Amino acid sequence: MRRHFGFLIMTALLAGTAACSTAGAATTLRAAAPAAPAAPEPEQVDVLSASFISTSTGWLLAEPGCARQPNPCKATVLMRKTENGGRTWFTVPAPPAPPADAYQSAPPPKSVGRILFTSRSDGWAVGVSLWRTTNGGATWRRVPVPGPLSEFAVAGSHLLAAVLRCPKDGQCALKAYATTTGQDVWRPVPGATLSQFDPSAFAVAGSTGYLLANREGTTRAVLLAGPVTGAARWKPLPVPCRAGWTGALAAAGGWLFLGCANEPGAGNQLKSAYVSRDGGRTWHQVASPPDGGYLQSASMTAGGTVFLSGQRMNVYISRDRGRSWHQSPSLAAANGQANAGFSLTGTAVTNTFGVAVQAGLFSQQVWLTRNADRTWTPVTVH
Repeated sequence: MRRHFGFLIMTALLAGTAACSTAGAATTLRAAAPAAPAAPEPEQVDVLSASFISTSTGWLLAEPGCARQPNPCKATVLMRKTENGGRTWFTVPAPPAPPADAYQSAPPPKSVGRILFTSRSDGWAVGVSLWRTTNGGATWRRVPVPGPLSEFAVAGSHLLAAVLRCPKDGQCALKAYATTTGQDVWRPVPGATLSQFDPSAFAVAGSTGYLLANREGTTRAVLLAGPVTGAARWKPLPVPCRAGWTGALAAAGGWLFLGCANEPGAGNQLKSAYVSRDGGRTWHQVASPPDGGYLQSASMTAGGTVFLSGQRMNVYISRDRGRSWHQSPSLAAANGQANAGFSLTGTAVTNTFGVAVQAGLFSQQVWLTRNADRTWTPVTVH
């Protein structure tokens, strides 16, 4: 009986539906609209360079994560800014320049791969070309340069640039230039022209500029010094290194730091380190950094914290101006990429705050420390 009763009810419903359809008075039934597709996850960017002016305010130069993919991708660099020490990032305008990264054997003519901010308003994007902002990155202007830049430094209102030209049928020539901010005329720095040397670093201490240059081989490095204005001849200073295959130079708080390394092999280099209190006229040897990796750069704070960076190596850190060195276990993941042949570049912002940019095969990421290198935190930026 229950089954028969149900059948009668269903028959009545069908009949009623047919009647309403015939009368044309029934509400039309429509299929529900398909749900909107979920918004795609924002793509992670590949960080090329970072620059902080304090423990809270900093900028990143990056390229789209699809830059090495075959599908169409934005061909110019990206920029991000933080106001809370890297905890969150937001988009700011970037110079309309292509990226220069470690995957390019010959970067594009107008490319940039590094940023340097000297205040909340003044910043530079550096690579083969040079761009300047005077409003915190809101707008950028391309600055004419005397040639493809190899090194660049800012000294107050003065700029220093090193240009390396290597003709196919001749020897490479390194030449330093100087200009004043806002002027587009570069003057050769007298005494700062070298043959068969590569620029390793500029450093600035007060009104004095320093240029370290190395030649691959057993030849000692060359260290030149002179006024940042380029108004007088730069002269060589004594270099205590026994060999100058690669080197690193930094200046802060009236001190100079010099790192030297001999011929690389099997992922190692013998390294030595020195400090000077009198502008490079005399040097004092400090503890030797670890052998692992190939030395490329150094940064130093006025309080004596030194970061050493390079390829196939962790960031070596000294909190006592080179008297001792250590590595942070929390950078082991980034160091794994570095040991695979990529670079891990650290910059000491203060004695407790630092940033490291990790180059890798699948991702280029930034790491931050806020407790004097005891722990590092990876930051994913979109």
